[in-house]
Amino acid sequence: MGATNAPELKDEGRLKAIKSVNELFNGFINRFAETDCTALTGCDWSKKEDIKRYFKEEIYKDTCFRQFEYVVEKCIADKSSVNESKGAVI
Repeated sequence: MGATNAPELKDEGRLKAIKSVNELFNGFINRFAETDCTALTGCDWSKKEDIKRYFKEEIYKDTCFRQFEYVVEKCIADKSSVNESKGAVI
């Protein structure tokens, strides 16, 4: 059994999506050097004291927020370039 609406392997939209995700991932690594939360935040998420420190010291402000901003900016830029190529107005 397979999905009846699955895209073709060489579907242009599918290939563009794969390329976009790969570019986002590679750009993230180039900018932040890691994708692992422990490495990015310096917190061992299996330790309660690290979780408490994460919130008490607001570590997320200089780590997770920056990474989230990066991803959102890239997605907006990618969406804008797709719309521009289609002649759409955002």
